[in-house]
Amino acid sequence: MKLKAYAKINLSLDVIRKREDSYHEIKTIMQKISLYDELEFKKIDKGFNFICQDKSLLTEDNLIHKAHRAMEAYCKRSLPLEISLKKNIPIGAGLAGGSSDGAACMLALNELYNLNLSMEELSEIGLGLGADFPYMLRMGTYLATGIGEKLEKISDFSNFHILIINPGYEVSTKEVYSNLKLDNKRIDFDSIIKYLGNKDFSSLKNVFENKMEKYVFEKNPDLKKLKDNLNKKGLSLMSGSGPTIFCIFDSEDKLDLAYEMYKDSYKYVYKAKTIGENYD
Repeated sequence: MKLKAYAKINLSLDVIRKREDSYHEIKTIMQKISLYDELEFKKIDKGFNFICQDKSLLTEDNLIHKAHRAMEAYCKRSLPLEISLKKNIPIGAGLAGGSSDGAACMLALNELYNLNLSMEELSEIGLGLGADFPYMLRMGTYLATGIGEKLEKISDFSNFHILIINPGYEVSTKEVYSNLKLDNKRIDFDSIIKYLGNKDFSSLKNVFENKMEKYVFEKNPDLKKLKDNLNKKGLSLMSGSGPTIFCIFDSEDKLDLAYEMYKDSYKYVYKAKTIGENYD
């Protein structure tokens, strides 16, 4: 069984408050893009076998391992599995690649072993592994609140051209959250959702925002410079806790021009597009 585990970008991200359980309450729009990891799953007689060309991922802490263990614990049974992973999404990039791989493992187990778990049950299991899991189990465009687990489907924002640029270094999500300076100024998501629905790029530029950028840009001024330059060509923002910067274009020609400009300057530069729930 083969699955594609798609990356995710945040079409704005607000950090509202720190909760008593030490998690942060957020509000964000989550959007899948066409960049993906490739996974192949096979039932085996016993155990768990994980194959990947990137040896640094072959650890017990990998979210594929954790997802497999969580599914076995929930189902109270052994679910022997072999997984081959071809990693395309940069690691530690703010694109939820690890969560996407783990979510794909859960979906594969549910189908291969006819577990008949509902999306709500899978989301509950996944939430124990990370706040992105409930969304990464799904496709489409969603408004996410709480710690990211409360999802509301919004208007489709698929088939828009995206340039993805990652400098090749990681940014610690934990470090970013630990150093955030929270404020009382909220991002206007009602307007963002309206402008996304209308494909109103000029208005989106005035309301698009990621509250994590301030700290990340202070530590990595090269990222702020990149975002500012891209904003002259399209609609640019940092995704999640970074360091990936994306830029949305209203035509493929503009995307191609930007790609040619940046492809030799950064370690990871991808042309992609936003994708909807029926994309394969």
